[in-house]
Amino acid sequence: MEQTLGTHTLGTHPSASSGDNVSPKYMSLKYSGRSVGLISLAVLLASSVWFSGTAAAASLKEAWTLSEVQASWLTVSVQIGFILGTFLYAVFNVADIFKARNVFFLSAAGGAVFNAAFALFSTGLTTAVLFRFLTGITLAGVYPVGMKLIAQWERFNLGWGLGLMVGALTLGTAVPYLLFAVGAEFDWRRLMYGASFLSAAGALIVKLIIRDGPHLQTAPPFDIRAAFRVFRRRDFRLQALGYFGHMWELYAFWSLAASFIAASFSSAGRPASPPVPLFVFLTISIGAAGCVLGGWASRRYGERAVALISLVGSFVLCALSGFLFVASGRLLLPAMLLWGILVISDSPMFSSLAAQTCPPEYTGTALTIQNGIGFAITVVSILFIAWISRLVGWRWAFTFLAAGPFLGAVAMVRLRRERRSTAAGTPGLPGCPFPPYSPVDISHGRVASQRLVP
Repeated sequence: MEQTLGTHTLGTHPSASSGDNVSPKYMSLKYSGRSVGLISLAVLLASSVWFSGTAAAASLKEAWTLSEVQASWLTVSVQIGFILGTFLYAVFNVADIFKARNVFFLSAAGGAVFNAAFALFSTGLTTAVLFRFLTGITLAGVYPVGMKLIAQWERFNLGWGLGLMVGALTLGTAVPYLLFAVGAEFDWRRLMYGASFLSAAGALIVKLIIRDGPHLQTAPPFDIRAAFRVFRRRDFRLQALGYFGHMWELYAFWSLAASFIAASFSSAGRPASPPVPLFVFLTISIGAAGCVLGGWASRRYGERAVALISLVGSFVLCALSGFLFVASGRLLLPAMLLWGILVISDSPMFSSLAAQTCPPEYTGTALTIQNGIGFAITVVSILFIAWISRLVGWRWAFTFLAAGPFLGAVAMVRLRRERRSTAAGTPGLPGCPFPPYSPVDISHGRVASQRLVP
């Protein structure tokens, strides 16, 4: 027997057409695993134009005789382009008004073109920064839109699906450090051409191989205020605050871990073991396992609980970082590896929470604007920690990262209280006729996703 709640019918997905005889849940179960794997691969390939820039910066610093500050613009320009791109994509509802697969295809293909132009036409820093900036804008249609593509398939285990995707991206982020560790030598232009080829391959995978998922298919009307109106929802606002606290720590930790580790060994008067680039590669790459583990745990305990545990663990390690700095290498390595797991394991949880708490018709817009603000925060935190390290030294610099996970953990606690308060008027509890689940979590009478309370 079907029940109704609001404008949706329980037992069928709101976006399912009346003439469709295939249940959305059946389609999700049959194709979701394959689709999530292919989407994660496509996002990784398309993001190679981002990762390769980090590896190329070292070669260009020597070839063009760049200072540290000048070389940093090869990376910063991509970040700035990505931030601007996310705001443009969000304000114009690009990922929701247009088919997400087409947006991803055009964005990844555009990234491949601009990245190849960077290798083909750049003769100095000015033109290089311009093409890297344009590449960053196109990436706004890759990472956030990739999350929406997964949400179209994994409405029932969204944290798990996003955990796989973010885990793949984490491995991609770590690859340049592995290249440095093994002393790989390469022509930077060939590296860029290779990255453009991979990005084009990712675009084609999404366009030609992946199907549209059964969820989030209804195109909403254009609403320039939607990107900001999503924050009116208190539950979305709380999870976003948690995400912003997470982002305060994440990229500053990743970007400056090499300086922290090198300073630790230098202050002790002993050589780094393992070498710093390998140390950093292990610290970042192990986060892929953290994403997968967090996604698996979210199926049992819920995204909010996993995010809270990760934030509390990160806070403790931030607070203890000054003492880890002077610890022996045998203690520093496992501590940094644990930190590498906890610092990223909550990232897919926040994307899942955002998709659960935003208006479903503007899921792409919500994910994109949240990403844009989060990455803007990373620019501030990286510059702040680099500045504070000159004042107090690297021993205590990472202590100032603790503010992010602390505030994020507070937001997660408040989100639980908000959900409990909401549950007081939720179906299935006293005075309400239906069970405490959202309509998309029920298909053919069987609960398949998150309760509102945990």
